[in-house]
Amino acid sequence: MSTTSSNPTNRDWLRKLVSGRPHQVIPNRDGGPYLRRWYLIPRNPFFNVYLHHFLSSDDDRALHDHPWWFVSLILRGSYIEVSESAEGKMTALIRTSVTDIRSAFWRRWIAFRPATYRHRVVLATTSDERGEMPCWTLIVTGRRSRTWGFWCKQRTPFLQRRVGDRFVPWDEFGDGGCGEAA
Repeated sequence: MSTTSSNPTNRDWLRKLVSGRPHQVIPNRDGGPYLRRWYLIPRNPFFNVYLHHFLSSDDDRALHDHPWWFVSLILRGSYIEVSESAEGKMTALIRTSVTDIRSAFWRRWIAFRPATYRHRVVLATTSDERGEMPCWTLIVTGRRSRTWGFWCKQRTPFLQRRVGDRFVPWDEFGDGGCGEAA
């Protein structure tokens, strides 16, 4: 997984923020835009505030975690958050924006997640199969506390039974993902 990232000076940060251009664009597996990110305050080691514009779903090969705890507020759009229960079963939670009148409960548009929370974001699709619908979120993060990455399923070679998960750091995931052919 490659990413274009910058850690701008305060002047550069402000100039880019005012221009409306994102501070960071993260590509998806096919090289198209996956996520556009704006730094709403200058990046710092204590906490950060980001505006995210999801343009495509997370890579479906593995769940991922994060380097910090975070709070996520959906501002516009919706997505399905795929995660894993304590028993190892996959679960899905529909998260919608605060402006969605069908969303009666705050837990659908705001979420606190520890750094170790494994999940995957799947964007909603249009009913006419034109593709995925973008989603806007506001993210507040804590201090970086760990390396983040992907959790690949491991299976026994003969029984094809799951035997646990293998952690792959984000910068080693790339085209090979969990070890499958690129």
